[in-house]
Amino acid sequence: MSFIPESSASMDRRNLHPAMKFRAVIAGWLVATGVAGLLYVGGLALGFSSFDAWNAAGSAKGFGIGTALWVIITWAAALFFGGMFAAWFDGRNDDTMGALHGVTVWGLSVTMTALWLALGWGHSMGGHGGMMGMHGAGGGMRNPTATAGAGAVAVLDANIAFLLNAHVHGDSAPIVAALIANHDDTASALLAADTGTTQASAAESLQSLAPRISAARAEAKLTADRTAHYLAMTMWIAFISSFVALLAAAIGGWLGASHVHRVYHLREYSVRPGSPR
Repeated sequence: MSFIPESSASMDRRNLHPAMKFRAVIAGWLVATGVAGLLYVGGLALGFSSFDAWNAAGSAKGFGIGTALWVIITWAAALFFGGMFAAWFDGRNDDTMGALHGVTVWGLSVTMTALWLALGWGHSMGGHGGMMGMHGAGGGMRNPTATAGAGAVAVLDANIAFLLNAHVHGDSAPIVAALIANHDDTASALLAADTGTTQASAAESLQSLAPRISAARAEAKLTADRTAHYLAMTMWIAFISSFVALLAAAIGGWLGASHVHRVYHLREYSVRPGSPR
């Protein structure tokens, strides 16, 4: 490869602030999206291949850890290649601008992913908002060591529904929610209003369900604790993967610009300070 010495005109142009090519950024983002999709599909294939139906609990734990690691690797690899290709599409041997193009590809990727997740979450909440109540609070998270047994909230709901069975307008969900929130007076008032009895009679009926109520409260607390734990883990994984991807995108853009002459080997680039001739 041949290099030409810098002229005074090129030295003057170097003092100008270089413009960013957003077409190169979008092209790099498309490359990063394609690489991420490819790696996600490969990760799903590996995960389902290692799943053991006879040891569902162990497989689920391993699948969760593997998913977290694979998400970090996928983001890092995809943004590394996205930043590198963005620098190559830019076509300049300016490693500073290459790193900036990589960081911009990372920002576009994070923004589009956040919008996609927000739209998906909004659609899920809109379509299944009625299923987010207390009826299913204990259905998904179960503690095998709990003495109350599984589905304590569902059992309490069934008992309240049995008390309201003869009343057309009775709804067990507000009563169950009040009981789990430890608002016994509110639950008694709601039961009395639905059944047409006195609040003292309703409180006596609920008192007979004291073991069920205690079990449901314990199960609801366990579900809330597990949900908070899993959400915290998800946020940490998202933070780590995004931060690692930011570094990978900047490094990929820097390397891509530093070696752009290897891609466009028929072009002539000016010699940079410290570069071999």
